Amino acid sequence: MAYYLIEQPKSYLHTISPQIESNIIKSKLTNIIINWIDKKHGNFIRTKEDILYKFKLVYRDSRDGINNESFRNKCEGQVGSLILIKVNQSNKIFGGFSSIGFNSIGNDLLQFDFNGYNSLSFYYSLDNFIFSFENNEDIQNMKISRVIDYSKAILNHYTFGFNFGRGSLYMKNQYLFINSECDNYEKNLNINDNFIIEEIETYIVVKQ
Repeated sequence: MAYYLIEQPKSYLHTISPQIESNIIKSKLTNIIINWIDKKHGNFIRTKEDILYKFKLVYRDSRDGINNESFRNKCEGQVGSLILIKVNQSNKIFGGFSSIGFNSIGNDLLQFDFNGYNSLSFYYSLDNFIFSFENNEDIQNMKISRVIDYSKAILNHYTFGFNFGRGSLYMKNQYLFINSECDNYEKNLNINDNFIIEEIETYIVVKQ
């Protein structure tokens, strides 16, 4: 009788999820988000060899007010930023990551500046994406839409808090608008609707 040694699949322990001071998501969802930032599959199992990230809270509507001005004042500069949004009468969580921030970005990434139309400015990024989770613990049914028109990754205009791709995902005071028919991001969120924002948070995302 012959015996064969069969190598068993390697098992990996999940690393500790990065801590995030969020009222919107559980910490375990941050692993999915940083996998997306690293352009990996959402459920990729991270090890100690992978890049570590830190999330610094810079804006929360219940603390700082919910309108375009308060958001723009707190979320300035060319810096990697994560937005998390909980909407009324739904368990769904929406959000987005911008590697370049949302306003006061500077001119080096400026693509278009229509001065004849109230300074409508578009900015370039290869790395931006928007996403949704079914709830604050969802690790199976999340959706991500990455930027496809890099030259229109972010629209900066004073009438918005933030605007991904001229309408794919944007904030207008206490309202969130999502339009999967816009062509500047992938259409994977598959939603065209607007919501009242229940809670919104912004974090600066820093590699450690």
